[in-house]
Amino acid sequence: MDTKMERSFPSPLIAKAYDYYLKGLTAKETAKLLDISPRTVQRYIKAYGFEERAVPATIRQRVIQLHAQGFSLREIADIIQKSRTTVYKYLKAEKQKVG
Repeated sequence: MDTKMERSFPSPLIAKAYDYYLKGLTAKETAKLLDISPRTVQRYIKAYGFEERAVPATIRQRVIQLHAQGFSLREIADIIQKSRTTVYKYLKAEKQKVG
């Protein structure tokens, strides 16, 4: 993580949480890595506008976008350099959220 990003947040912990957010980790996963509560991570996401800052899109959003464009699970996994299982879980979670 570059120092410019660290300076844009009030603490290195929040900057690290943002870095994990960009990588597509959930609040629970991020909390476990940072040894804080998931609710604290959720507060960081809301208070510091992680969603608005996340350009380019998070990995999860990128998976959904690629799937909508017709890429297969294997192709998406190769593009984002994650496992097919991870891609499947992202798409399954999105399907449950929509339907």
